[in-house]
Amino acid sequence: MRTCKTWVGLAAAASVVAGGFAWWRRASKQGPGQPSADDIFSLFLPGGPQGYWCNGPLGKVTAKLMPIIEAGTYRTVAGMLDLRPDDDLLDIGCGPGGFLAAEARHGHRAVGIDASPLMLRVASRRLADRIAGGTVKLVQGNAAALPFGDAEFSAAIAIYAPASPPEVFRVLRPGGRFVLADPEPARKPTDESAPSWGRQLWGESDYRRMLEEAGFTDVVIQFDRGGLYASGRKPTESTPGSNAREQ
Repeated sequence: MRTCKTWVGLAAAASVVAGGFAWWRRASKQGPGQPSADDIFSLFLPGGPQGYWCNGPLGKVTAKLMPIIEAGTYRTVAGMLDLRPDDDLLDIGCGPGGFLAAEARHGHRAVGIDASPLMLRVASRRLADRIAGGTVKLVQGNAAALPFGDAEFSAAIAIYAPASPPEVFRVLRPGGRFVLADPEPARKPTDESAPSWGRQLWGESDYRRMLEEAGFTDVVIQFDRGGLYASGRKPTESTPGSNAREQ
């Protein structure tokens, strides 16, 4: 009887995940007439379709599975970021704290920001010792307007989360590094006149353009396990056109 209940529970959970995934795909691939950048960020709030993944019953399932499923992604991002012991790391869309848990072990000072209260509660439990020790801090906020001062961090990541490259550029110190991961990139060039950074199905040229327009240099794009990874560096000295926000 117990085995039967277990399988029924697993089947129910799989059904919820599949249904949520179908909803997410329909909502995030709207084709022509894509929503504005503000609309894209709102998708991840509790009432938005992508926020469905991060809140409520499905959010609880996501919080448990994400650190396991995305372990390989965390390793790829960490390798591209090349974290150092003296880094101050910003994890944009930190979710249940999987990446911070993996990297906090190496002594990095880190801040995680997420819009989902549920995800932050899970992350706070997972990272309780590090939070108590002062090496990790969690903040609820919007990635479109990061609640941090200029040049606060030496490294930043955004794993499957919306991020504004100009905002990331602003909060990074000169020489700071940024790595993002997109689980479902475009396989062919997309409409580069589309207004939003956070839209689904950006392609390689889109990411390169947006990072460079924000001021990042040494932009690298690579594909791994079906996802796209992009990295860039904030110049150590001002160069012509390196940061439109400073002009």
